[in-house]
Amino acid sequence: MGVTFLVTWSIPSAFAAITPNLATVLGDAEASYPARIAAVKALGKSLSAEEITALYGFLNRKTGEDKARPGELNAIKNDVVNVLKMQQEMPWELAGRLVAMYNDLSHDEVWRDYCIQHLGDIYTAIRDEGGRVSARSALWSAVNERQGSIPGTGLIALFNVCGQKGFEKGRITAKALELVRSSEYGEPAKITALQICAKLGEMAILADARKLAASGEVPVRMSAMACLGMLGDKADLELLKQSEISTDIRLRTAAQAAIRKLSEKQAQE
Repeated sequence: MGVTFLVTWSIPSAFAAITPNLATVLGDAEASYPARIAAVKALGKSLSAEEITALYGFLNRKTGEDKARPGELNAIKNDVVNVLKMQQEMPWELAGRLVAMYNDLSHDEVWRDYCIQHLGDIYTAIRDEGGRVSARSALWSAVNERQGSIPGTGLIALFNVCGQKGFEKGRITAKALELVRSSEYGEPAKITALQICAKLGEMAILADARKLAASGEVPVRMSAMACLGMLGDKADLELLKQSEISTDIRLRTAAQAAIRKLSEKQAQE
């Protein structure tokens, strides 16, 4: 039998006796951030129900409830979810826990974003229809948020399950176009939405991409140029060549990549 630790401040009393490695993950008094990350990687693929329950409690910690700094805490929690996803049999409660944490606005935006990302990854593994209904609702709710990175993350999740029940291509495309065109959405959402439109082959985005590629914030212009490289025509080469001589290396690089892509596309037609 291995040595156990008593960690009464971090987990329910029913799970106070835990392995040293799990104690490190949960943040015992001596555990540093690098040590906790290493301990997560050592958790393995056959965790007990008690260990999984303890990890669920950890995942629900909010800023100030753990000694780690916010960015470190989110990174540890992200790695924990990855371990839970890789179990020999994925815990059936995981999807519901992710939905609950996403819906809990007292969690910080970064962690809620992670929850949507992971929920999209495991959607096809959700067994019961009730769980799928809840997950679908959360993913569509994510793309309806107006600021930050969550709408874009939600859109990527929708794209990855496109064609399944509740995730029709036309509906996803319409939402992506809305993210590009609406002033209510921020830059991160627009960058992602341009790429999703291109991957879905939505030609209606071309007019928007041409406008955004010509002026505006550099990251959006770069995404718009990539969109033109995938969907544009010969007439778009002139616009792209103007950015190819930009003083901004980011724009030059994006333009050059789009020109190559568009030229290859033209050669195949």
